[in-house]
Amino acid sequence: MQNIGIIIKRNNQRALEIGIKLSDWLTKKCSRQILCEAELAEPLKIPGFSKNDITNRADLIVVLGGDGTLLSIARHIKGNSRPILGVNLGGLGFLTAITLDELFQVMSEVLAGNFTLSPRMVLNVSLYRDGRRISYHNVLNDVVISRGVMARIIDLKTVIDDNLVNTFKSDGLIFSTPTGSTG
Repeated sequence: MQNIGIIIKRNNQRALEIGIKLSDWLTKKCSRQILCEAELAEPLKIPGFSKNDITNRADLIVVLGGDGTLLSIARHIKGNSRPILGVNLGGLGFLTAITLDELFQVMSEVLAGNFTLSPRMVLNVSLYRDGRRISYHNVLNDVVISRGVMARIIDLKTVIDDNLVNTFKSDGLIFSTPTGSTG
């Protein structure tokens, strides 16, 4: 694992400080290349990358934040899967199970090849309106379809692998992967 992506929770000073420490440790002690967004790249004086570039180029992505931060980067992983190591910076952290106290020990183990991957199912979700696709997303946990703030009955046609499952009248529908909802 030569290229390490680091994603930090936006506008979070603690995540930024830890990102700087981790980046220094990875480059100086482990001779690794760092890929990060502009918020972290600027104080490190290295080039910043988009989330898409990070997910395409990184061999491992370290997320410093919480479940929301991890889910935001997971949406950008298309096609080739990438291992994500979630580091919890304070909340419940269902998906970001590594604590800050464990970070450098766990990173040492991962870089030495001492880890096990836990593959996760991803939903590829397309939203159609009037026969036209208006939105497409990859989701790690769940997708919620609803009318919006005003809970009105909507017609939902559910198709899986080009096979009609059913047509529903409801105020919404939740599809979930085995990872499930973290909220």
